[in-house]
Amino acid sequence: MEASRDPGDIPAGTGTKDWDSVNDRREHERLELALEAGKLGTWTWDMASGTTAWDERLEAMNGMAPGTFGGTFEDWQASIHPDDRPECVARVQAALANPGLYTLLHRSEWPDGSLHWLECRGRVLTDDDGTPIGTIGVVLDVTEREERQAALARKVAQDHLLIQNVQRALLPVRMPQVDGIEFAARYEAAPGSAIGGDWYAFVPLRGGRLGVAIGDVAGHGLSAVAEMAHIRFSLRSLAYLHDDPAEVLAQLSELVRVFSPDTMVTALYGTLDPHSGCFEYALAGHFPPALCGPDGCELVEVPADPPLGLGERYGRHQLTVDPGVTLLAFTDGILERRTEAISLSLQRLAATSASGPRQPDALCEHLMHEMLFELPNDDDAAVVAVRLTP
Repeated sequence: MEASRDPGDIPAGTGTKDWDSVNDRREHERLELALEAGKLGTWTWDMASGTTAWDERLEAMNGMAPGTFGGTFEDWQASIHPDDRPECVARVQAALANPGLYTLLHRSEWPDGSLHWLECRGRVLTDDDGTPIGTIGVVLDVTEREERQAALARKVAQDHLLIQNVQRALLPVRMPQVDGIEFAARYEAAPGSAIGGDWYAFVPLRGGRLGVAIGDVAGHGLSAVAEMAHIRFSLRSLAYLHDDPAEVLAQLSELVRVFSPDTMVTALYGTLDPHSGCFEYALAGHFPPALCGPDGCELVEVPADPPLGLGERYGRHQLTVDPGVTLLAFTDGILERRTEAISLSLQRLAATSASGPRQPDALCEHLMHEMLFELPNDDDAAVVAVRLTP
């Protein structure tokens, strides 16, 4: 049984059809109020008749006077910025092939030459058989949002470039020269992200020895670069005061503990004697070095002591760099991948190093290309290579 209406709800003399017309009008008014409050334009596209209807709000969003939109699918295409048109048409065609909801984001160029961003949210209409018969949708002017995002992107790019220039200025450009030893290094910032705190240093020492250091300050941005500079300069000073690499790291750890207690820093530091080929080194939470020769690349296995700031004593290790062998040290950025176990990354590094050149500069370039550009990482990376001069 149909529920009866309260007689007070129906004006005297109003029939059922008239009442339905009143309800339809009220629903239309409610929809108009919602669209106006949300500043939304609307469109309908009837594929059978080939007509497209825009309301006045959508015309205004495209810089048009009321009633001046042409009313065809081609007119809609013409309203889109030429650079955005192919993508928008392709998205509509894809939605028609698989009817449902779709979104578009494009620019509209007004008669005064200004550009405005429009975000469109549409739905494909179908008949009872599921065949597309047209589309309906709403449009929102998002120019202010897109301009804010573009300005933010420009600022981030400028900040990244500034910090990257600071980072590169702090790392050595011209290498010192040490008789009997050939060495090189590379640093690469993570693409599209903030600069990090990876660093390296070469220090000419008494007796013709060479100090070799590489490390990683956790974090990104200017603060990481500042900490990197502090660590690197402090290590160079300590290297001149202490012959023992373990003592250098112990003193450096004390400095980190006092001045940067909240900073996580890993480091490898060692000294190479060109006469004997003896490389004495210590590790502070860092990967041990690798030796790359004619028979392949061997990853040295020694336990790492705590990162700087957490350890008080560090073990001293030794290995021999024979003629024709290249000593390789690196930061974790050249290894770590979210989809790959670290053991596999180390194997890939060993294989890549073994297949590369022995000359330090060429080997560094080879590793950066093969390990990073072929399989990108989201962290910065550094690598150093050292060998005795033939």
